[in-house]
Amino acid sequence: MEFYAALVLALALAAIAGVLYFYVMFLEGRARQMKRHINDLERSNEELRRELEQTRALLDRELEHSRTLWPELLDDAGDLSRN
Repeated sequence: MEFYAALVLALALAAIAGVLYFYVMFLEGRARQMKRHINDLERSNEELRRELEQTRALLDRELEHSRTLWPELLDDAGDLSRN
């Protein structure tokens, strides 16, 4: 009887070890997938940052251009005058 109990216990422990092994393999695959996703997000973030800097530069040029065209509408602070 003790032999069967030991056999059942050994098989149960082997099954648990198998389940844990495959779970660890799943987690490692998920970690690789998340690293790829993070790299993609960082690349996208850098592209968006460059685009934002270009847009800011364009807006600054447009603002300077509008100040030279309409100086009588702007006061010294760059705000619209209330005249």
